Amino acid sequence: MTRIDDEFARYLRFGGFPGVHVVSFDEPDARSVVTDIFRSTLVRDVLTRHKIRDANMFEHVATFAIDNVGNPFSARRVAGFMKSQRRSISHETVLNYLSALEEAFVIARVPRYDLRGRALLSTDEKHYVGDHGIVHALFGYSDQRLPGVLENIIWMELRRRGYDVTIGKVGATEVDFVATRQNDVRYVQVATTIALSPETRRREYAPLEAINDNHPKYVLTLDPMAGDNTDGIRHLRIPDFLLSAEQ
Repeated sequence: MTRIDDEFARYLRFGGFPGVHVVSFDEPDARSVVTDIFRSTLVRDVLTRHKIRDANMFEHVATFAIDNVGNPFSARRVAGFMKSQRRSISHETVLNYLSALEEAFVIARVPRYDLRGRALLSTDEKHYVGDHGIVHALFGYSDQRLPGVLENIIWMELRRRGYDVTIGKVGATEVDFVATRQNDVRYVQVATTIALSPETRRREYAPLEAINDNHPKYVLTLDPMAGDNTDGIRHLRIPDFLLSAEQ
């Protein structure tokens, strides 16, 4: 494993808060630092600023959103889940809580965009976290959450590069990200691996192949043998993409 891979593995598990990288924390201490940042933001910023009285319910909504990073969900779904846990909350209150979390940059809402109809869609929005280290700090590292966390990392990098980012709908398929910056458009698919089977590869490439334009298209994974270019679709390792000059 190279030094770049070592550094990426640490970034993947701990996130990007400077404090956990300036000091050589081990994993439990790093998780403790990030958890403290998260909870102090909730208490000092969001709860106080918005005068939210039910702090316990607010934190349950926040943790639900963070636990579902990269998964589409609605305020009604959150309210329904809370009801199943015998906690009553209206979907309007959930919307207010999610908006408060967005305002504090704890989460961000990413809408879906119909590439054929050329219109934003009001359903199945996704939410990402201001720093993916919060996910692992609250819930621990899990392979099950890895796809969403990798999406979170790429979403954040695209935003850092100045792109507006939406989720792309192409017929019945979906492109993880449509990144737009003036006339510069890029389509990005994110996966843990496409090396498991030809079917996995086809599934990730199919949405990009269905887009009939010449804007750059990427499949980003953790596969060690990435680097090919197939029909204009570039397959890159995620660490290499993060370190690359814009192309």
